[in-house]
Amino acid sequence: MNRREFIKLGTSALAATSVARAPRAARAETRGTRPLVDEALRKALLAYLADLNAWVMTLDVGSGTLKNTKDTRTSVFINGNFARMLMASYRITGNKAHLAEALRWCDTFCKKQQMTTTSTGQEAGYWPDCGPRGNIYFGDAGTAATALAVGHRFADKQRQARYLAAMERKARFVMHGCAEAPEGRGRKASTGWVIQQGKDRGALGCGYYKGKLSPEPYTISTATTGGAFFSELFAITGQPKYKEIAAGATRWLVKIRKEDGELPYTLAGKTLTCWPLDTLSYCTEAFVAADMYLKDPGLQDLLRKKLKPTVRWFLAGQNADGSWGKLRSADQQRSPRSLTLLSWFYRHVDPSPEAAESVRKYCRFLLNPENSKAYGVKTLVRTSGFVGLAVAEIVSDRSTF
Repeated sequence: MNRREFIKLGTSALAATSVARAPRAARAETRGTRPLVDEALRKALLAYLADLNAWVMTLDVGSGTLKNTKDTRTSVFINGNFARMLMASYRITGNKAHLAEALRWCDTFCKKQQMTTTSTGQEAGYWPDCGPRGNIYFGDAGTAATALAVGHRFADKQRQARYLAAMERKARFVMHGCAEAPEGRGRKASTGWVIQQGKDRGALGCGYYKGKLSPEPYTISTATTGGAFFSELFAITGQPKYKEIAAGATRWLVKIRKEDGELPYTLAGKTLTCWPLDTLSYCTEAFVAADMYLKDPGLQDLLRKKLKPTVRWFLAGQNADGSWGKLRSADQQRSPRSLTLLSWFYRHVDPSPEAAESVRKYCRFLLNPENSKAYGVKTLVRTSGFVGLAVAEIVSDRSTF
């Protein structure tokens, strides 16, 4: 697709917006600040997003198993991101076919939940990352469960009941562990993965990592399950216990931030240095969801003050071409969601010209068809999902939460 086609598709997408309900996201740029992107760039991004979602619709996302792509990774977070993209498209354009496919994925995801009993004798459930005997890994499952929470907002009452039951089973599993370790592999049981005391209070463990119980703080599960999922679940239920977990997880993420703003990747008692952009992407999920849904003035103030160095760190790392990271590296494939930190910062903290120009530079990178192809859009499923979420947020604030 060339640039002229992008613009043409963008015009169609804008026309579709007029028949959809107005997204609450659009309100953020009516406060007198300069829009994050101008109208011409917004049209081009809408066209880009429409083209990307058309490709997603060929993948049979709703089945839970991707088809028609050479990159057939099956982790639940990949399909969850695609479903969330489609729901964002519905919010922005009113495309009911996109919503129907996303809810079909939610239905499938609920059916794939594995049942167990908590250490306190309650019914619980969990999702392995890749198939029924995959890793019980709260990083990936947290991303997917957050997508299910988004789906709950668009579902009918019967679906909502099923989705909420599944989400609360997951919440009990995370909070209270399991009476016996699942899957019959001789692993240790758990009394819960939310750390209740000490310097890491508020953080979450990983789940089970490399065949062993992993209760040590894990940055990614703290972000995706602790910060993002529990914020969404609190918004749905109003249960204070969910707010407490989400706020504790988000505060811990802020606390471990390095002096220069980088967020460290901790797992199983070790800090790794190879995933800085990946880490920021997932932490962004927690920061935006907590800011949006917990309605905690103290936490909101903390995020606005303490994340300024993180924004500066991210801006300083942008490549000359507008991207971040090494081309097609595992870290880069998960990096695009970090752009949502800049979108949030510009709209809700400080309309910084530097942040806006950084976003626009990235958009110009994406809109070059050769760059987009080299980047892995519509080829690499991880990159494609995170790009779709980032672009949707640039076009329409909070459209993916």
